[in-house]
Amino acid sequence: MNGTKHLESVLFDGAREIADPFERQAFLEQACLGNSELRRRLERLLAVDASAKTFFTLPPPSTRSDEAAAVNGDPTATAISGTNIGRYRLIERMGEGGCGVVYLAEQQHPVRRKVALKIVRLGMDTENVIARFEMERQSLALMDHPNIARVLDAGATATGRPYFVMELVDGEQVTDFCDKQQLGIRERLELFIQISLAIQHAHQKGVIHRDIKPSNILVRVHDGVAVPKVIDFGIAKATAGRLEGDTAFTAFDQFIGTPAYMSPEQAAGGEMDVDTRSDIYSLGVLLYELLTSRSPFDPKRFKESGIEEIRRILREEDPPSPSTVVATLTHQELTALSADHGGGSEVHKLAQNLKGDLDWIVMKAMEKDRQRRYETANGLAMDVRRHLHNEAVTAGPPGRRYRLRKLVRRNKVTFVAATLVLIALIIGLGTSSWLFFREKDARREAEVARANESMQRVRAELRETIAQAAVKIHHGDLLAADALLATVPVNGTPSSLEAANSYRAVGEMHVLEGRWDQAADRFASLARAMTRVDPSDSDNVSRNLLPAAAAICYSRDSARYEVIRSMAIERFAGTARPVVAEQVIKASLLMPADPETLLALEPFAEIIEQAIQSGRGAYGNDRHLIAWSSFSLALFNYRKGDDKHASEWANLCLASGHPDASRSASARILLALIEHQAGRPSNARAFLALAGPPIREKFTENLKLSETDQGFWFDWVNALILLREAEALIGE
Repeated sequence: MNGTKHLESVLFDGAREIADPFERQAFLEQACLGNSELRRRLERLLAVDASAKTFFTLPPPSTRSDEAAAVNGDPTATAISGTNIGRYRLIERMGEGGCGVVYLAEQQHPVRRKVALKIVRLGMDTENVIARFEMERQSLALMDHPNIARVLDAGATATGRPYFVMELVDGEQVTDFCDKQQLGIRERLELFIQISLAIQHAHQKGVIHRDIKPSNILVRVHDGVAVPKVIDFGIAKATAGRLEGDTAFTAFDQFIGTPAYMSPEQAAGGEMDVDTRSDIYSLGVLLYELLTSRSPFDPKRFKESGIEEIRRILREEDPPSPSTVVATLTHQELTALSADHGGGSEVHKLAQNLKGDLDWIVMKAMEKDRQRRYETANGLAMDVRRHLHNEAVTAGPPGRRYRLRKLVRRNKVTFVAATLVLIALIIGLGTSSWLFFREKDARREAEVARANESMQRVRAELRETIAQAAVKIHHGDLLAADALLATVPVNGTPSSLEAANSYRAVGEMHVLEGRWDQAADRFASLARAMTRVDPSDSDNVSRNLLPAAAAICYSRDSARYEVIRSMAIERFAGTARPVVAEQVIKASLLMPADPETLLALEPFAEIIEQAIQSGRGAYGNDRHLIAWSSFSLALFNYRKGDDKHASEWANLCLASGHPDASRSASARILLALIEHQAGRPSNARAFLALAGPPIREKFTENLKLSETDQGFWFDWVNALILLREAEALIGE
């Protein structure tokens, strides 16, 4: 696209978003700057765009029923009702997005149901728009989440325009819903958490939404519960890999998205520089509006400004915090806000309620520098959850250095002048002061150098200790190696494969000889060494969590187990590998978990379930991995109180056909706990009677494994841990 065509495309996109004809004419006069030819071309394009809205105005279905009839139809034809696109009968026009028109339609077969059908508008079927529309169709098809509008079907019309069919979301945009229902802060935050987790799901599928705003989040009430749905991934881009047929790209410097909700890097137009943190910014703007019923920046100002001015505002100007906005409202505005938030005296304390946690969370999500934002939508959701549970949030007030840097950027001229004066004063202090500070700095540098030297010496000594222990292990002297490793503190464990292998060897020695406290110490060091030396999410790394968690949990060291559990979830957050996800869940749920931990483990469970159902990825036809993954899902669902699905996964684990006595015993223990929970004690004791003997046999004295055993020693330890829990609840 040459410069003239590009300018014409940008101005057309801007003009067609202005509904008021007078405002649109004012925009064209300012934008064209006397270029009458450009003005005429834009007006012709806008006329074609307006006529596109009658694309499906057709004669009665008895005379015309397909798209060809629509293209060549009578301009005096009746309404669109009865028009057929494939197996869908169009009913009425519902709305439009950046490149498509949405219709209410009825599916004719194999079932009858109301759906939403989206198709490229007439007059907009350029190669780039069709390619972008095809990407939207594929992006939505990748996702399966209760809070994301589901794709039901896709195809192309007789003239080649692509369309897709989505579930019909009959709801209101989220801000209107919250105001009409007069929801308080807590209810709004709970809705926001669901929205953030839906965006997290999209990110895990490699898709950035890039246009998160209230009109793209609809809320409906289902069985008395408000359910948000994220819609319109029309400008989404893949973050990893290529979607099939991905030929669309955004022209350089082109605006894609809605300016009021757009991150600074997205507004800059650097297509390749936009990542998932751009959606984090938009979520921050959405949360800002949910809390204050106002946009961070004045919408009227954006409407009156040119593209470059909008970019400058997003890049340089900081919006006021939510509490500051509320604190400056007039009495009339405060009364209106009170009605939106449920009325009563609580709203008079709204600014105070927003100050602190919620201010910090919103402003962290909306940071200009994306390095300072939340790394994931899940991290943002968890911080909001922490606030609701009165726990400390990870967001916090900006430090003094950061505030000073922002102050300097806002007052460059003043600070330049002040700096020159300060330099003159410093020079005036004379040589003696300079020498004094130079001597002081030299002493400080010497102290720092000595401290660094001491630290390096300690690290070298620890590495030497590990090396000596490795030599002892090589010669079979495990006791001597263990004595050396016992002198290395857990927090000072060197990050190396040599250290990891050494701790694994002596840890297993303690396990087989029944010294569980010492085993817990060594495996805690193993987990720290291995997870730090290898930054990947390979299952070779995550597998080390299983013996560490088993040994620590067996020794009933709950505090250290919480450390291992938190480290596992944080270390492998964002993994796409089902084997890793399965190992993290097993290592994290040997003990009951709080709601926050279960929420953090939800993405891991989704990865496992999708891998089992699809039969692709790391599983293939490996019945061993499918069986263990089914057990992990059973354990996860039991811990979160979903006994129905827990029972289904446990039975699938037992029916896998792959022999593993420890896994089978563990699955039967879960079924015993589920039966006990359901009030069927005889069934619970029956499952325990099947599971208990093979486990007790392994622990008659110390843990004994025969050559015929499948699996690993820690699988039997995990089974014993679950057996202890079941017997405490059910009785032997």
